[in-house]
Amino acid sequence: MKLACVVVLYHPNQEVEKNIQTYLPQVDYLLRWDNTPHNVGIGAALNEGVRQARAQGCTHLMTMDQDSFFLPGEMARYRTKVEQWEEEHKGQTAIFSTNYYLRSQHTTLYPAEASIIQVTSAMTSASIYSLELFDKLGLFREDLFVWGIDCEFCWRAARQNIPTLCFRDILLQHEFGYQKKKHRLLGREVFPNEYPPARTYYNVRNGIILHRLYPDYLNLKAHLRYHLWKRIAFVLLYERQKAAKLKALWRGYRDGIKGKTGPLE
Repeated sequence: MKLACVVVLYHPNQEVEKNIQTYLPQVDYLLRWDNTPHNVGIGAALNEGVRQARAQGCTHLMTMDQDSFFLPGEMARYRTKVEQWEEEHKGQTAIFSTNYYLRSQHTTLYPAEASIIQVTSAMTSASIYSLELFDKLGLFREDLFVWGIDCEFCWRAARQNIPTLCFRDILLQHEFGYQKKKHRLLGREVFPNEYPPARTYYNVRNGIILHRLYPDYLNLKAHLRYHLWKRIAFVLLYERQKAAKLKALWRGYRDGIKGKTGPLE
């Protein structure tokens, strides 16, 4: 395996370089894509990673978020496990992913067991793709711009009988969204996902669009319950930029129904 990595940056802070150093020794080529000056969306950044990986003669691409990192030794174990799986399953291909240790919640997404499982989709951060996959399936969807790009590619692969696999004992230190503070609501602990207005828009819009394309994978009622109805309540009760976020929620719902894609104007 010759592994390239693209890490997408957006207003990076001083911690980003430390995060990169946790996986850089296991990477043969690194592309830092800074979306700050002119945000072209996650899909365009990842697709440039594919092109650069090919130009560098790499065989695989790992995609990373700027806030994610590995503890010592985890990235080396991850790369070894991917190589071993491909050696044992010659002629087959898959999308590979890690388990996620959610720092704010002090828990893992899946039980941290020494086994590999098939999952419906994986997040952008720490997913590894053979470059052959992009020849078979095409590139990431740039018109979605932000939310759902990683899921859509996994669902597209599944329709071609290409699985998404998770190594449950490899932990990526990760965080969901912009969660900042827990609250008590009606006797229960809630943790609002305080996305900014633009991201709020894409979350709602793209969920509606992707449900039409992949109804077996995305439950629209559950998606809207979390990203629209609960979000309205959380914005009104706890979050700043209330007017801008409520407008973004409405526009996301409206444009999703219309099937509008591309960047938010």
